[in-house]
Amino acid sequence: MLATRETADTRASRRWACRFAVGTTVAVCAIATLFSKASAVHATQDVHTAAPKSTREVGATDGSRYVGEEKCLSCHTDLSSQPSTGMGMAALDPSAPGVHEDSSMSFRSGEYTVTLTKVREGLQMTASDGRESLTLPVRWVFGQGYSGQTFLLEQDGKFYESRASYYKTILNLDLTIGHTKRPPVTALAALGRLLPDEEVKKCFSCHTSEDMFEGRLDVKQAHPGVTCENCHGAGSEHAVKMAGSQRPNGNDATIFDPALLAPTDLNDLCGSCHRTTRDVLNSGIRDIRNVRFQPYRLENSRCYDPSDERITCVACHNPHRNLQTSTVAYDAKCLACHARRGDKPGRQKAAACPRAANQCVTCHMPKLELPGAHFAFTDHYIRIVQPNMPYPD
Repeated sequence: MLATRETADTRASRRWACRFAVGTTVAVCAIATLFSKASAVHATQDVHTAAPKSTREVGATDGSRYVGEEKCLSCHTDLSSQPSTGMGMAALDPSAPGVHEDSSMSFRSGEYTVTLTKVREGLQMTASDGRESLTLPVRWVFGQGYSGQTFLLEQDGKFYESRASYYKTILNLDLTIGHTKRPPVTALAALGRLLPDEEVKKCFSCHTSEDMFEGRLDVKQAHPGVTCENCHGAGSEHAVKMAGSQRPNGNDATIFDPALLAPTDLNDLCGSCHRTTRDVLNSGIRDIRNVRFQPYRLENSRCYDPSDERITCVACHNPHRNLQTSTVAYDAKCLACHARRGDKPGRQKAAACPRAANQCVTCHMPKLELPGAHFAFTDHYIRIVQPNMPYPD
């Protein structure tokens, strides 16, 4: 087992060295072009010499304020479906209509029973063992609910990640992924885990929008979900420029366009929420628990090339559209890199699969059950899967 782990670590280290060599020159040029408006935004792209940051971690500045998604969509009408995507609904207001409207779910946590109930103000969670009882308000619901949702509780100005999460397949509560199975000894511990300030900031930056101001989080300003300005930066300067008489002919440097990033940096932008290779190596999570961390899994693939735009996250997933769930829909993405059957492979095209001509992902990106998640995640480690093979990491 030790030898296997050392091999995996060595492979990851080599990959990072390769990424640095390929990406540094391209990334520096792209950054100089993209971020002429503020040094704070320049600092968010680091060409892998430090932990990658993104526009969502800087937020608005004195010179550039949030305008809101309605303002963005008034011009970008072709992207009007974005608010209804999984990203757009990454966080929900617990008092909003339809959010667990008739909810009364429970979860047994040691001696405590934890219940989620709908009240006039929104949602609340209660933990009780018959002697001690504690009820806390749910301030935010994190997750669209496609697979599950976790609840953000508050007590005395501090946020707690709920110990119990909602899972769609069981239509009930169960232990939140990552929480210890040891029985809690207090009602507060049965309800959730206290989140350090830095973790709170990370949670909000990936689930809400329009609440970061020069790197400082203001939860009172949080807008549910990942909206336009979460990824593209505060848009007031851009809105003024585009409404004026001297609109730029090309890209507007006052707004961040991820499409201009080098492929490796683009994956790291997605990975700032979906986890990068660095995140996994730092966390030490080297088992099936990291199947959820798609950028990391993708970069394990033999075919991964940090300079090839055909194997970035957005090559297959449009962040402005709902996730494609049809396996056939991804065949065209595979054929961007692989020759069709009967065609000769070349410098730009790898050999065709000898076994099938469609539904490539069903064999090469299998769905794997994550214990405790009540959900099968698509493994983005592209590979030839052998029967009964152990989880490769």
